[in-house]
Amino acid sequence: MAKLVQEHFHKMQLARAKKFINSNLEYKLTLDAIAKSSGASSYHFIRIFSAYTGETPFGYIRRERIVKSLRLLENDLSITEIAQQVGFETSSSFNKAFKKEVKISPSDFRNLGQAKRSEIFNNLLMGPNLKEIIMNVQMELKPEIITRSETVIYGHKAQNDSIKDAAQIAWQEFLQIITTVKEDLSQSEFLGVGDMVNEECSYSAAISLPSNENAVIPGLEREIIPASKYAKFLLKGPYEGIWYAFDQAFKFINEGDFEIGDAPSLEVYLNDPSITPEAELLTEILIPIK
Repeated sequence: MAKLVQEHFHKMQLARAKKFINSNLEYKLTLDAIAKSSGASSYHFIRIFSAYTGETPFGYIRRERIVKSLRLLENDLSITEIAQQVGFETSSSFNKAFKKEVKISPSDFRNLGQAKRSEIFNNLLMGPNLKEIIMNVQMELKPEIITRSETVIYGHKAQNDSIKDAAQIAWQEFLQIITTVKEDLSQSEFLGVGDMVNEECSYSAAISLPSNENAVIPGLEREIIPASKYAKFLLKGPYEGIWYAFDQAFKFINEGDFEIGDAPSLEVYLNDPSITPEAELLTEILIPIK
């Protein structure tokens, strides 16, 4: 449990740093300012950032600037205007960085068809570690249709514009609280509960307590997930692949003969990450259907 708490703490630091970077791409960014935004020292920040992302902070900044420029190139702005808006001092430095990341010039990118531009955008949007994780994700896109009974959960909820950011916040707080719980957790499910509330992403990191569904756990909110029908996909591999797995699952559902249901989507963790190798982790991805 201590290892999980530390990992989520590091991911929270990364989330704060990335939010700071992406809000200030047009300005000159220093390592000290970025590290300060994360709450870590510059030395520890570089180590944490590289370990979790597979790239340096300034490699990430360059890639994010080029990602932002790809969106701007869809408009009628000049190359010089785009360069300034994404933090490059000159159009020549922008062109050089663009060619390094995209392998073609900004002007050539503009002349590509929409499908090819989208392919380049989606590929560049993913960092090195995420690309490696996705390559190793194992998920059969033939879901089992199940009906889950009503479930009482105890969770910590967070809301954010991004479901990934909300999840990081929720799990960080939840894992610190759950270490103090005295209840028997041997028959419990650990699960994530995602939903939309007033156009904002809502996510609860939660646990079920079948042995005591009337427990009161300070810091955790008791909630009832109603009985519902789900399309169940099984993901094998690191938890970092969960968001990609959800994207693929929702794509399959939307392109098939299914209609999304009103219940929240769920991820259910089937084994203990403290003793299970990452490649062997199993997670149920549950998409509500009618």
